[in-house]
Amino acid sequence: MSALDLNDLSPQEPWQGPPFPEFLNIYWPWYVPTEFVVSDLVISPTEVNPGQPVSISCLVTNMGNEAGSYTVKMGGDFMAEQTITLAPGESKVVSFEVTPAIAKTYSVSVDGLTGSFTATEAPVADIRVENLVITPTEVTVGETVTISVTATNYGEAAGTKKIVCQVV
Repeated sequence: MSALDLNDLSPQEPWQGPPFPEFLNIYWPWYVPTEFVVSDLVISPTEVNPGQPVSISCLVTNMGNEAGSYTVKMGGDFMAEQTITLAPGESKVVSFEVTPAIAKTYSVSVDGLTGSFTATEAPVADIRVENLVITPTEVTVGETVTISVTATNYGEAAGTKKIVCQVV
């Protein structure tokens, strides 16, 4: 009988990766197949009249090492879900649109993030951004691109809306 060698007990070298992860669900501590992070909850607008739409969005990021699918669940006074597939390191904005029926404060939760908006009988602005036009649609670095939208107030009161253009 030979003496016990602790080197014989190590499973695999780190460079070999996890053994049969898809079957055993066993991973090295530093190996994360898929890990999704939900952040940046945005509710817009935060005050509407009943019957006006409200956009609820969040950013989902795959922080893992493999592509995977994730189901974003919205709860609170409105229930909905969307499933998205992301590559490693990829992020995507997920949006829901809800329409309140009565005047009250509505609670919203999206995967642990919480917020609210109010539906009121008092007239409010309902400024919607529509008709996005990007010209030209394909460019090389250094070329000029024109981006335009139409902002229309469908509400009963005057108001303002900040329009942000983000190029990624």
